[in-house]
Amino acid sequence: MPFYDNLFFRTKNKLKIKFDIRKRNNLHFLLKHYFSNESKYFKVGIIGSGPSALYCCKHFLKNDNIKVDIFDKLPNPYGLIRYGVAPDHISVKNIYKTFNPVLLNKEKYRFFGNVNIGIDIQIEDLRNYYNAVIFCCGASESSLPKEEIYKKENGIFHAKDLIYFYNNFYDDLRCKSIDTYLNTYENFSNSIIIGNGNVSLDIARILIKSYDDLIKTDINFNYLNIIKRHNFKHIYIIGRRGFWQSSFTNSELRELFSLKDTKVILDKKNYDLCFEIKNYDETNKMKQRQNKLFLDMVHNYEQMKKNPTLYDKYKIIQFIFYHEIRNIHNINNHLKEIQLGLNKDIYSSQNNHTNNKNSYDINNQKINIKTPLLIFATGFKKDNFSLNFYNKSVDKYKDDILNKKFAIFKAGWFQTGAKGNIASHIINTKQNTTEILNFLNTTTIYYENDITELLKRKKVHFVSMDQWNYIQSLEKNNGEQNGRCAQKFAKVKDILHILSDKRNE
Repeated sequence: MPFYDNLFFRTKNKLKIKFDIRKRNNLHFLLKHYFSNESKYFKVGIIGSGPSALYCCKHFLKNDNIKVDIFDKLPNPYGLIRYGVAPDHISVKNIYKTFNPVLLNKEKYRFFGNVNIGIDIQIEDLRNYYNAVIFCCGASESSLPKEEIYKKENGIFHAKDLIYFYNNFYDDLRCKSIDTYLNTYENFSNSIIIGNGNVSLDIARILIKSYDDLIKTDINFNYLNIIKRHNFKHIYIIGRRGFWQSSFTNSELRELFSLKDTKVILDKKNYDLCFEIKNYDETNKMKQRQNKLFLDMVHNYEQMKKNPTLYDKYKIIQFIFYHEIRNIHNINNHLKEIQLGLNKDIYSSQNNHTNNKNSYDINNQKINIKTPLLIFATGFKKDNFSLNFYNKSVDKYKDDILNKKFAIFKAGWFQTGAKGNIASHIINTKQNTTEILNFLNTTTIYYENDITELLKRKKVHFVSMDQWNYIQSLEKNNGEQNGRCAQKFAKVKDILHILSDKRNE
């Protein structure tokens, strides 16, 4: 064990350098740079500016010989943090502040918003300016069963459509569609959400909360007006599997119990079915704690069964497991009857437990619910444009990649698929940046040219971090004037128009 952990020395230009003796790979990489090319930098380009991109940047902070340019097709950074996190989760949204050491470090990091890689500039351009490129494009495309059929149905949406709507992202066409639909009809009293993950819980919570509960957040004001018009009293959360196999986190489930004038319920027979099909880890401590929460839901259900008048007093969030949609019957322009049946995949498992007195009648078990709003929270996938662009880029420069002259990486959900939460990106991106450092340790190529000149030649009106900070300050001021934490601009063209006017002042 050494008597010291860090080594300090100064370069010729009096730059003080600190090395962590315990991190030998990092030490080797830094020594190689400072003793051979003291004034030169490796350059990395990142496509996307969501959590994975910014965590990559945070991991690079310790390496003074790397400069990073961050590109996003939107004028703003933060990605999922801005447009994916529920508005009432203000503490989660404020995680963007933890990236200030990155985005305010103008010597190492630059943000180029409103630059669509693959359209405004190509991989050939990036190849001439950067040692490595990281794809952090996320996974924002809807994963919707029978997508082409359901998209033509009135009142059937993917979770993304509603999330973009209440998070004020009007550049998405489906966001406009759900806005129009909810404004066309009156008095929606219930909704069905398909999905066994936290996205379902977020949507249920936002639908069930009142205008007063949400007014202080940065939620879309148009959505707040809709809340006044509709009175969602009963939200059904339907899962094809049981709660043991769900992706719910306990903190999100507990949050449902804290909702004002709301009961969270689960039918005792449905709860028993989850135990009847024993494909779960009984030793999982987190799931054991979760089981207690679902027992509380069963208790609530039994109370309401004994006293049906409670349904008039409380709003209801009801879980139904091991069920799937069998049929959708349109009653009128907005109301439809959804027929649910037991998940066909569990028939064999169910038949193994036919002696259990709690067993469902497989052939006759049907649930019919009339609702004007059906939402599929069935996951997200990579968008085809980004995926094709990545594959073509790797194929085009496969020889350079093989010969360590250039590198293309991917990180975050673009690498792993849409799973985990924001914090899960920390470990993933740490591994990614280690691989990138290992690659840079093999190269002696340095790029001193500046992509800003190329963007200007191509007349790409990019948004800098200073410009975005100005927009963000306007959003905050607009919100504070109305007693809210912020009031976001809804359209990219509005943001660009404001910045254009400011440049012309």
